[in-house]
Amino acid sequence: MGIPNVGKSTIINILADRIIAKTGNEPAVTKRQQRIKLKDNIILSDTPGVLWPNVENKNSGYRLAATGAIKDTAIEYADIAFFTAEYLLEHYPEQLRARYQFEQLPDNESDLMEAIGKKRGCLRSGKRVDLEKTSKILISEFRAGTIGKITLELPSLVEKELIELELIKERKAAKKDKRKKNWKASR
Repeated sequence: MGIPNVGKSTIINILADRIIAKTGNEPAVTKRQQRIKLKDNIILSDTPGVLWPNVENKNSGYRLAATGAIKDTAIEYADIAFFTAEYLLEHYPEQLRARYQFEQLPDNESDLMEAIGKKRGCLRSGKRVDLEKTSKILISEFRAGTIGKITLELPSLVEKELIELELIKERKAAKKDKRKKNWKASR
């Protein structure tokens, strides 16, 4: 079991030493559970990916989308690309410099997207960068690993985000309590 698009079916095919389970570089290729019998009475179950019904931490949602765990039809490429570009600039600047052959790395994610678009010829009339095309390039190269080996969850980052999430939950709970008190007072 695992999130969509992490390689569950691929591992089963490797263990079976033949292609049994359908695979693809997108989420939701496995539509239903499948039982696969291996040698020595070993039975594996290939299951569709599982996600939380509600991802409370928006950064977790962006990370899931960047990796392809969320269907591309449910996301805006530009939003995900800008999130990814900002993260890569902060945590993996050398991989960006090497992949896109930058002498000087752009200062921010907007400039990075602009520079990638120009380098890859994603231009519209008036030599304007086609942001959608550039976003798809960045995300597909990230997913394919051509930018390098990258982790999107560093322990320090997750710890910081969990603290922020608790503060948000406390604020929401306080607002809810206030609404309840106001409602009761108005009765």
